[in-house]
Amino acid sequence: MKKIFLFLAVLLVSSLVLAQNATITLKTGKTISGKIVKIEAAPLNSKSLSETTTIMAAQGVNELMLKFADIKEISFKSSDDVSCFEDGRFVPVRKFCSMKSLYQIVPKVKGENKEAIEIEDDKVFFFHIEGEKTPVAAFFYKIQVNNEGNESKKDYPDLEREVLSLSKNGIKKIVFN
Repeated sequence: MKKIFLFLAVLLVSSLVLAQNATITLKTGKTISGKIVKIEAAPLNSKSLSETTTIMAAQGVNELMLKFADIKEISFKSSDDVSCFEDGRFVPVRKFCSMKSLYQIVPKVKGENKEAIEIEDDKVFFFHIEGEKTPVAAFFYKIQVNNEGNESKKDYPDLEREVLSLSKNGIKKIVFN
């Protein structure tokens, strides 16, 4: 019984230590503040979410895997135009539209290298904030949509509007406290 109590106490303390407070500013101007209780990620166009504590980034030619606990700030810098293409490997032919974005990371502890740290993780991230009903979704590197299952109904203009909507409602800045 004591071992179970000790295990639960350690689990509770470790979860409190790992929880971070954050202020998320959306591109729409809305601000959401609170404790992040969980961060999940999934590859583009996937339904399989998994909890994560890290994000892939690059600093010059160096690839980095950073822990969210080591990040002070993530901020949006720019995005490319929407580009669309067909993939003939699928029957019927599937159409895709995508947009790449540039987000930079400010670490809590700065290293010797002064080059900007840019996110290169093309997963979609879901930040679960205590007290919020729905998680905040973030595409930090690439937004990509396709017409799978709606090949005869969705064409390039529809896919382009979807990408632009996801971008417009995306994250502008996250400050981890």
